Amino acid sequence: MKGIYIVAGYPDLENFKNQIEIVNKTDISFVEIGIPFNDPVADGPVIADAIEKTVKKKYSIDEILEIAKLVNKNLYVMTYANIIYRYGVKKFSEKYKDIIKGLIIADLPNRLHDYFYKLGLFIPIIPFVTMETRREDFKFIKRLKGDFIYFIGMRGTTGGKVDFENELLIKKANEIKKFINKNFIIGFGIKSKEDTEKVRKFANGFVIGTELVKRQHDLKEFEYFLLEIGF
Repeated sequence: MKGIYIVAGYPDLENFKNQIEIVNKTDISFVEIGIPFNDPVADGPVIADAIEKTVKKKYSIDEILEIAKLVNKNLYVMTYANIIYRYGVKKFSEKYKDIIKGLIIADLPNRLHDYFYKLGLFIPIIPFVTMETRREDFKFIKRLKGDFIYFIGMRGTTGGKVDFENELLIKKANEIKKFINKNFIIGFGIKSKEDTEKVRKFANGFVIGTELVKRQHDLKEFEYFLLEIGF
């Protein structure tokens, strides 16, 4: 599974639409779009800056997702609990259930997924696993909805450097494979084709975010980077 993350609506809606047209021509497995939020909790400076600029344009969720409907890959939405809550959990789910395969809610702990389902959400929420996730939590995570596990392969915010040959990282990945019967995708820190090749040795897939967001403002650079990675 090969995935990308882009900031929805960055640098503007027309460019966002053009980015999707480029992505649709690749063999990417899935697209994760980030809905801009004024208090992102895990984003490094590159993504945070793109989000800040986009938030100022005050695009609505409906404007963003109307364009996102054009994605011909599996579509996942990265957002924050308050955005879904304020929109109306059931309303959001009913309106977008046919285009969104899963939600990645950055500030929602795994144990609070059921709260949103009880409010009427029926789009699956993707669980997170980190280097600190304990083995005793795996049994609970295994029961959660979502067609894969999002493995955050580094401590800190997006865009940092990760050693994908680190023994502790690979050990944690092997634990996930042993105890959780789901595909797991690694995110955070993937910057090059070399990184993707290392990751494929122990993960079912990956997401590239920061390096692509850097290029969202320039369609030629955006497309070239995708080709360079091997998409």
